[in-house]
Amino acid sequence: MKLSKRQKAFADAYLTNGGNATEAARAAGYSPHNIGANAAKTLKNPKIQAYMKRRLQPIERKADLDVDKAIIHLLDIGMGREITARSSTYDNIKKMMLEDTTLKYSPGPKQQVEALELYLKYKGMLRNSSKELEDQKIAKLKADARKSKAEADISEAKAKLLTDAGSQDRTVIVDDIPDE
Repeated sequence: MKLSKRQKAFADAYLTNGGNATEAARAAGYSPHNIGANAAKTLKNPKIQAYMKRRLQPIERKADLDVDKAIIHLLDIGMGREITARSSTYDNIKKMMLEDTTLKYSPGPKQQVEALELYLKYKGMLRNSSKELEDQKIAKLKADARKSKAEADISEAKAKLLTDAGSQDRTVIVDDIPDE
């Protein structure tokens, strides 16, 4: 159940980059051809899943983190409830704590939306597609809309020309036959 160097690099990058499989594949040196699909396939690999689980277990134990606590915290943020956070600054050279502060804050709208999106992705109710893929889809939709508008404008112009032609007693030839 040993991982290749590339698989291990992928898993490590995925764990450290916030869970972006496409970026992890890119960082691990996977081919850019179909990188999103390959990244998704690699992420589902049981050996990689087991490796990432083993890497996270000691960290989760040390932080006393379990899934229930994480989800509760995520939902608290998503619902805009007051959050208690701790910020500390430690000087490693002097071996002493410089600052240790506890503060309470209410998450802003952006944090709330991000937390709820993350929760819905966890529940499988939102797809986790890459930003790059979403940008491509949006660009295609915009291009299709421009094309449709241009075709509608051309049809309107032809109709107007035909209507006006009758009042001016002239002949209009419309070439709608495609060249083959």
